Amino acid sequence: MPHAPRQGNRRRSPGPRAKAQRPKQAPPANKQHANRKPEVEKAEANPNDEDSGPNLVSTIPLSLQQLLLDVFKTALLGEPAAKSEPVNDETNTAESQSEEKKEEQLDIKTLIQTLKGLLYNRDFDSAFAEANEDLLRAYALRWSASRSLGYAGLLKGILTWMREEEGNTRGRAKSQNPCTRVVSIGGGAGAEIAALAAAWRDMTPTGQSVEEQLGNVSLEDAGTQGEKSTEGGALSAPSLSVMAVDIGNWSNVVDRLSRTITSANVPFPSTTKYRPPLLSEKVASETFSVAFRRADVLTISEDDLKEVLVGPSSSPFTSILVPIMFTLNELFSTSMPKTTGFLLRMTEMLPAGAVLLVVDSPGSYSTLKLGKGPDGEPQERNYPMKFLLDHTLLNVAKGKWECVNTQDSRWWRRDAPRLRYEIGEGVSLEDMRFQMHVYRRL
Repeated sequence: MPHAPRQGNRRRSPGPRAKAQRPKQAPPANKQHANRKPEVEKAEANPNDEDSGPNLVSTIPLSLQQLLLDVFKTALLGEPAAKSEPVNDETNTAESQSEEKKEEQLDIKTLIQTLKGLLYNRDFDSAFAEANEDLLRAYALRWSASRSLGYAGLLKGILTWMREEEGNTRGRAKSQNPCTRVVSIGGGAGAEIAALAAAWRDMTPTGQSVEEQLGNVSLEDAGTQGEKSTEGGALSAPSLSVMAVDIGNWSNVVDRLSRTITSANVPFPSTTKYRPPLLSEKVASETFSVAFRRADVLTISEDDLKEVLVGPSSSPFTSILVPIMFTLNELFSTSMPKTTGFLLRMTEMLPAGAVLLVVDSPGSYSTLKLGKGPDGEPQERNYPMKFLLDHTLLNVAKGKWECVNTQDSRWWRRDAPRLRYEIGEGVSLEDMRFQMHVYRRL
């Protein structure tokens, strides 16, 4: 078995393993499944699989899922949409600007074939760390867009639960500047960034700005808040600070997506009409920020890792979420000792209340080389990723984490007939089967 290259913060490759994880047949037909409303994002837990803790998976509307796909297509297939003030007239056409925006689109079919060949040969350096911009854009178009649909409801559920837990802990003592830090390990390809933007929009009342949200506070609430604000200033709306960390140079992909998330120049599918932005520039500037850091989390220095996880000391965050999506098993496969060390270093740096979300392929395992046996042949032993994760967090770091939720197998199913994503031959949306585990720092 070829040694996996060090993907210190890359997601798992969608190579032969991921291909084998695709559902080959629909779930058994039954009335409940047949009558399920298509508007609802489908994230199902298998009742036969291990499942403990509260259900933290939420949903986002189908219209928002379609907007996510349109953002990826606009941002990465051709010339990215420029930032602009949101337009109120949805009938505004793109005809006057079509000539200015023409750029030769990616040869998506050829690029995807190249990527699949590299991934099949497990040449991750060429596919990610040393890949050119076109290959990275093609990867994000092919795999990240589809994953973002499944991630959005999941991240919305986690953030909503964190907000409720934070409120229960603090009671009526509200933070003056509530801000959640989200550090996405292996998040350079954009799925988590776009999903967080969609989740944040769905969690924010009508996508309002800070002024609009505070303007809706009742006089009674305003009086109560006024009493509290005399001590530390006026209350502000919750905000989200996203940091994507990856070993590959995804900075251009992140920049394109970030600009398009706030752009009013994203057209409806197969039309010349523009849709309102996923997040307006005003809302994004006040409550949603995105940054990218190129780094290998297995070799990053102590100071740099601490800055990535908790940010500068001048900007304290009221809560921290660390999603590791389809990445942790690749880290364990690269180096079990280094990955264990990374998790333990992270444990010491994160404050109480911080949340770790791990999502990966069901049944993922890593191989540990044990040296040579009596016959001189190399000895290996396979360990399930979940076993390694629990051993590190709950045994080695005993008393520092609690497992809030664990599910060994869950499905997110796309609403294929009602979603449109036409970017080139051989590219289609896929269902996503995953295991998920949520831990909270004590």
